[in-house]
Amino acid sequence: MITDVHTHFWIPDHQRSPWTDGLGRVSTRLAADSIDRVTVESYWRQVAPAERTIVFGLQAQASGIMVPNDAVAAFVREVGGQTVGFMSVDPTRHDAVDEIERCHADLGLCGIKLGPIYQGTSPLNPLTMRVFSAAERLGLPVMIHQGAIFANAGRLVDANPLLLDDVAIAFPELRMVIAHMGHPWVHETAIVMRRNPNVYADTSAIATRPTVLATALSAAKEYGVLKKVLFGSDSPMVSAESAAAALTRIVARMQHIAHTPITEEELHAIMHRPSFELLGIPKPAEPELVPSVRRGTQP
Repeated sequence: MITDVHTHFWIPDHQRSPWTDGLGRVSTRLAADSIDRVTVESYWRQVAPAERTIVFGLQAQASGIMVPNDAVAAFVREVGGQTVGFMSVDPTRHDAVDEIERCHADLGLCGIKLGPIYQGTSPLNPLTMRVFSAAERLGLPVMIHQGAIFANAGRLVDANPLLLDDVAIAFPELRMVIAHMGHPWVHETAIVMRRNPNVYADTSAIATRPTVLATALSAAKEYGVLKKVLFGSDSPMVSAESAAAALTRIVARMQHIAHTPITEEELHAIMHRPSFELLGIPKPAEPELVPSVRRGTQP
């Protein structure tokens, strides 16, 4: 079973400048549909062939994007199947912890999406650390964008994955996923994963940067943490089908030229990682009928 741990939901009403300015610079060559609007139908197309998915919005006032968590929860109900939702909170808001507790108790959202650099802050800011504390207390995994971004918000020095070592030490039971392998700091991501048992990383987005992805996979293997690399697409910017195909091409090329290549067995393990179980996410109930369009067939 393929699990895509990194997919987005938003519509134009959730976005303004500077987010909208930066989004126009994002490559769409691996996308399946428009990248500024996600509908239920487009989502099914974007995530195939993944059977399990995690979807979230983003709340980052500094970057001009605020996706309501209620809208994410409603979207998850519409999508159905084996899709679960993560909430997002902006740590700079005074009500961030209250929002986490509300979304967990009332909306059934089972994880948290953070992007400190998008949010104009640092993972080590006390405002962000209180979010990590709440996540650990409630048993919620955190998907964190800790790496370069397309928007002009935050400071790159605050986006280095090495900072998450301090977070993992402070909250050892907290499960974290470093999005996009923490690019361009993929070696830093690998050593943070090696040192901290509950820190993972995903392959999302960097299918568009084959050299970075190949380097990230080799680094993860050399540091003994390839088993903690999860498959993610970054839909709608990169569809799951495009991400899987690019990953397959890059691994095939690595087998010819890389000092530390990835085997077919290791590729299969990345694609079929039991990510929900690793992150402590309860399995969603199977619906009585899965829409045929999601299965890639005609209705």
